[in-house]
Amino acid sequence: MRWNTPTVRGMLQQVKRLVVIETEEMFKARKEKEAKHRAIRPPLVVSHLIPPANESSQQAA
Repeated sequence: MRWNTPTVRGMLQQVKRLVVIETEEMFKARKEKEAKHRAIRPPLVVSHLIPPANESSQQAA
């Protein structure tokens, strides 16, 4: 069976709402975007410690 015939294209047009047709480039771009989204991100480090004052600022006061 040939896949690029008016009959097959008509069938695909009828089920357009059920089927997503994408090229190989579109598929690769979608998979790359999903992989980038799921990639491990570096941890977020938060320090709640107040930095100690310098000796020079204590001497000036």
